[in-house]
Amino acid sequence: MSPEKRNLEHLPLQNELVQSACAAFLSEGDVVAAVLLGSLAAGKGDRVSDADILVFTQNDFHKAANSCFSIFESDKEIFYLLDGFHNDNAYFKKYIFNDLTSAEIHCLDVSEPFCISKPFKVLFDKNDIIEQRVTDAPAPKHEDFPAYTNGDEGLTWELFDCIKWMSRGNHELAKHHLKKLVDKF
Repeated sequence: MSPEKRNLEHLPLQNELVQSACAAFLSEGDVVAAVLLGSLAAGKGDRVSDADILVFTQNDFHKAANSCFSIFESDKEIFYLLDGFHNDNAYFKKYIFNDLTSAEIHCLDVSEPFCISKPFKVLFDKNDIIEQRVTDAPAPKHEDFPAYTNGDEGLTWELFDCIKWMSRGNHELAKHHLKKLVDKF
């Protein structure tokens, strides 16, 4: 059994989020692939790890994916929701649920030139597009994340990230990000 699979089985709440996202998007004809990124894909997730999911779409479906997101949201108690466009080819929703699990689902049109860094786990790939997007470049590090990218509406998400980092004992990362936030204020 792979470490990624074993890790998700030991994190039933996150496993349910990943399975629920797959179920919500898989049957849609204009959804062509999905991957799990981050600590859960690396097999290093913990109780507060978020489910980072990247969904590739075609025919501008990323702009009309509300039905899939509604299916994903239907049985969940949502504490916080942030959504928006990264650019014209990429839409996202970030969730914090009442049980303090969290998820990011990013829908990208296949025309978006996005490369996938390791670690990742293919959730499904209907058109065999994932392999051609894999890069050896390192994945972005939390230390390099920009601050205040979504203004006041995104502040809850960023503070929740800081709380997660502190709960893992990574106070320096949390302080570093909080200082970046203060600079933006």
